[in-house]
Amino acid sequence: MSDQRVYLDDIYASKECQGSVFRAVVMMAHEARFLNNQAGQGYIQLNKKPTTIAMYKFKEGKLSMIEKANNDVTDEAIAAAEAADAAAPENVAENAAAADAAFGV
Repeated sequence: MSDQRVYLDDIYASKECQGSVFRAVVMMAHEARFLNNQAGQGYIQLNKKPTTIAMYKFKEGKLSMIEKANNDVTDEAIAAAEAADAAAPENVAENAAAADAAFGV
């Protein structure tokens, strides 16, 4: 078996990706992008391709995925949305007045 490949057995055995090939690819892609960005900014020096390093990390179980639920909304975000909705009619009236003034109406 080649050392530079991730086999389906590796993916099915991984608890982090729950046996999903899609999750495994996403995990490795995010890690490869992160490594490539770090190398591009000069923080790290790569001795292998970012994708190869990401595959090694996956096989060693060093990658994980954190999922957020669809309804992970904070109270602050709800308050900000309500404040924006309350201010919307005022902004519409102000924008209409500014447009009228711009066109000489």
